[in-house]
Amino acid sequence: MSVRVSMLILVLAGVGTVWAGELLEVGIERVDRRYAVDIDARFNTSAERLRVLLTDYPNLGRINASIQHSEVLETNAPQQHCVRTEAHVCVGFFCKDIVQVQDVGVLADGTILATLRPQGSYFSYGIARWQFWEEPTGARMRFHSEIEPAFWVPPIIGPWLIQRALRAETLKSVANLERLAEAPLEEGGP
Repeated sequence: MSVRVSMLILVLAGVGTVWAGELLEVGIERVDRRYAVDIDARFNTSAERLRVLLTDYPNLGRINASIQHSEVLETNAPQQHCVRTEAHVCVGFFCKDIVQVQDVGVLADGTILATLRPQGSYFSYGIARWQFWEEPTGARMRFHSEIEPAFWVPPIIGPWLIQRALRAETLKSVANLERLAEAPLEEGGP
């Protein structure tokens, strides 16, 4: 996610039907120390429903179980928050606890934009952008994220592990987002 263990992946492109929605493309790329993830997906729900789920900051663990804790640290305006997430991510037997602090806002066009605050985060750089629009059968979402770890990454196997983790976490998040979006609305919650 990120606000969602900022989702990035390399050299992956796939088209296929997934759940009731459609994952049109997943791309992961590494350039120097930065990792980028791009997703294009169709959902059988409204863009507003996706936006509500992605901005339910205290409950981000519902979108990705690797997120163990998420909280709003500051509210700077009705649609502008500082959000802290703690996640535990594993690839094989390699695991890493990750903390991110991000300024997250919903722009006038409905785009969600998250900018990482390096202080308090395990990354020196990070951005994430979710764009939505309506289509005849539901909503379309494009996601782009870039992160640069502030922690040491072993040179030979480290980049491969990060890319695998980003792919796995991204696919889990998209699947859970689809599941949550199609579930009946809960009383008092998204």
